[in-house]
Amino acid sequence: MPVPVIVLNFGHSVLKSLEDYTQAASEIYRHYRQGQNVVAVTSAQGDQTDVLMAEARQIGPEGEAKNLPELLQLGERRSAALLALALERIGAPAFVRQARDLGLTAEGSFTEARLTGLDTDQLLQDLKDHDIVVMPGFVAIGEKDRAVLLGDGGADLTALYVANQLGVEAVLLKDVNGIYEVDPKSNPNAARYEEISWDDATRVAGPLVAPRALGFARKEQVPFRVGTPGLPSYTRVGTETGAMKSAPKPKKLRVAMMGLGVVGGGVFRRVAAHADQFEIVKIMVRSPEKYIDQGYKPEILTTEFDDLLAAKPDIFIDVSGGVEPALAHSKVMLARGIHVVSANKQAIAAGGQDLMDFAVDHNAQLRFSSAAGGGMPVLEMCLREKGRITRVQALLNGTTNYMLDEIGKGRRYAEALKDAQDKGFAEADPTADVGGADAGAKIRLIAMLGFGETIGLDDIPLDSIADFNPETPAKGAWKRISTLWRDKNGFSSALELKDLSKNNFLAQADGEEAHAVFDFDDGDQYRIRGKGAGRWPTTESVMADLFDISATTLT
Repeated sequence: MPVPVIVLNFGHSVLKSLEDYTQAASEIYRHYRQGQNVVAVTSAQGDQTDVLMAEARQIGPEGEAKNLPELLQLGERRSAALLALALERIGAPAFVRQARDLGLTAEGSFTEARLTGLDTDQLLQDLKDHDIVVMPGFVAIGEKDRAVLLGDGGADLTALYVANQLGVEAVLLKDVNGIYEVDPKSNPNAARYEEISWDDATRVAGPLVAPRALGFARKEQVPFRVGTPGLPSYTRVGTETGAMKSAPKPKKLRVAMMGLGVVGGGVFRRVAAHADQFEIVKIMVRSPEKYIDQGYKPEILTTEFDDLLAAKPDIFIDVSGGVEPALAHSKVMLARGIHVVSANKQAIAAGGQDLMDFAVDHNAQLRFSSAAGGGMPVLEMCLREKGRITRVQALLNGTTNYMLDEIGKGRRYAEALKDAQDKGFAEADPTADVGGADAGAKIRLIAMLGFGETIGLDDIPLDSIADFNPETPAKGAWKRISTLWRDKNGFSSALELKDLSKNNFLAQADGEEAHAVFDFDDGDQYRIRGKGAGRWPTTESVMADLFDISATTLT
C-alpha cells in the first residue's frame, strides 16, 4: 500500500521571520508523524519578492525583462532552503528540489506563465527516498529552458497543481485558520465557513487565496483546505458551501515541567514561543540557583513537587531521567486529571500498560512520543498500526549510531565517545547508551505499543558496544539493531551489533540519524527515518504531543 502524501503550501503571511520556519517545520512534522509523506511548497519570506522587484526596477530594463524570473525566484528558493534547514534541526528528513529537477514546466509570459507539466515519477521517487520534499513555488521552467514566474499567488497555484497531478490533497496555510465572511482581524466575532464552494470562495476569499489558484481549482475540480500552522481546523474548498460557524480556538493551557537540562531547555524555549497556547507556571529542578544564573525567572523554579501541584497545571512535562520519582509524580498528576507528556523512557517503560490504563481511568492523556526515536516517529507508527505489525528493525539510540559511524571511519572508541559527549549526544555517564539499557527501554515501549507485549529489560538480549575497537574494518557499516518480531514461536526481541551491507536501509543512516523498518502481516513494509539524538529532535517530539493535546481543547 503506497504511503499517503499531502501537499502543504506555506504562504508569505506565515513566513514573516526566521522564527516562523520553526513553526512551519513543526506543521510538516505533525503530518509526517501521522504517517504522511509531505511535499512542502514555499512562498518567499515576508516582503522578499517586493525587495527583489525593487532591485530589478533599479538596475533592469523598462518593461518585461526575460531575466526577471531569475532574480524573483530567489525569494522562494531561499525560503525552501530555510525550511529544509529548520526540518533538519528538528530531526525530520528533508530534501530540496527545484522546478527544473521536478520537470515543472509552463508556457506563456515570463511573469504570468501557465503550468503545463510535472514529472510525477521523479517526485514520487524523491518522496520514497526522502519522505519530505521541499520545493519553491511561484517558478517553473518555460520555453528554451528559461525560468518563468506564475504571477500573483504563484505558490498557491504551484501547490494545487502538484496536488492535482499526484491525486492528493493540498492545504494552503495562511495567517488565519480558514475562510471567513469578513476579515477576522477586523472582526474577531466573524463566522467561518466549514466548507465553501469554489464559486463562493472566488467571491469572498480574495486576497487570502490567489484568484489564479482558485480559478485553476474550480476548472480542474481540485478540492483543498485553508488553515493556519499549529491548528488542525480548516475551511474545506470544494463543490458545496456549508454553514458558517464560530471558528474553534485553543484553550490556553498551564504547563508544569520537571527537568531543565539539554532537552528541558529546548522545550522551555519552544513552549515560551507559543504564549497564545501555553503558559509555563512552574519548573521543578534540583538546583534553582544554576538556572537563575542562566536567566530563568526565580518565581517559576522550585525544588518541591507540591509546588507543581499548587500551580494547578493542565499539563505536566517530564524531561527528567530515571524511573523514580518521575513515575510516581506522573501517576499523581494523572490521578488529578492532569495530562502528562513524557520524554522519560525509563519511567514510561517501567509504568507500562498499567500506567496507560491508569491515565484512561482518570480521563487524562498520557503522551510519550519523545521517549523513543527522537525525530523518527516510531512510537506513533506502533500506535497507528498495532495488530498488523509482525517485525520491527530499528536504530533506537542516536548516541551509539553516531559512535559506531565514527568507529567505522577508523576512530577509537574513547575518541568517538568524547566526540558524542561534546556534541551533546551522550551523557557524562554513557553506561545506559553503550550498554544497551537505553535502547532496551525503547524496545519495551515498542513491544507494548506495537505488539501488545509486556517485557522486562532482562528479557532482551543486549549487545554492548563498551570499548568496541574492531580489529578489522566493517565490510559494510557497523550498526546496533533493535529487532522485535512475532512468528510461530511467539514474540521475541533483541539488540544486536551487526556489520550490515551498505545497501541495507538501516546501514544508510548517517551519524546520529535513525532508521526503522516495519513489516506487516499483509506483506507491506514501511520505512521511516529521522535524527535519533539531540536537543531539538527530542524537543520537537515533545512539542508535537503538546500540540496534539492542545487540539483536543478547542473551544
